[in-house]
Amino acid sequence: MKMFDPSSAVCQVFTYKEGLLSAFAYDLRINVTAFIIELGGEEHFINARFDAQSLRVDCAMVGGLERPDLLSAKDKEEIDRSIIREVLETDKYKEIFLISSAVTKESSDYLIKGFLTLHGDTRDISFKVRTMGRYHAADVWLLLTDFGIKPFSALFGAIRVKPDILIRVMIPKQAEFDPFSQE
Repeated sequence: MKMFDPSSAVCQVFTYKEGLLSAFAYDLRINVTAFIIELGGEEHFINARFDAQSLRVDCAMVGGLERPDLLSAKDKEEIDRSIIREVLETDKYKEIFLISSAVTKESSDYLIKGFLTLHGDTRDISFKVRTMGRYHAADVWLLLTDFGIKPFSALFGAIRVKPDILIRVMIPKQAEFDPFSQE
């Protein structure tokens, strides 16, 4: 079994703005700073646990480009607090779990099927893992409302976070061990 954590892998959440006053808000890249991903176990090929209280704003994104200069440390702290307390309600739902039920090779990609538990709701999930240079990368789109999560809004909804978020996980590809092989 191979294990990954923030010292060896990356897990990021991307949020996108909408609403009448969205020009005054930013899309965000948020780092998950505490997680364990186990690959190759006997019961489930992927067994992952993410600490919901460990999400931290990394930077604003404008047109898909990093803009670390747009948010102050205080802005980031306020956003982090809102994510933890209001959006994810981590006092009740401390962890997020992913367990695979099937891994299938499709051309050069892998299709992963499994179960995601987020905000107390467990849903079927499927996503592709592709090789990007030195990494295996998975982009997973989630609809927050499917998990009973109300996206953040301010100014009576004039600024909102879209309910669709992108989760990106990147695990280093290692020559001596392909974590997504079925052998």
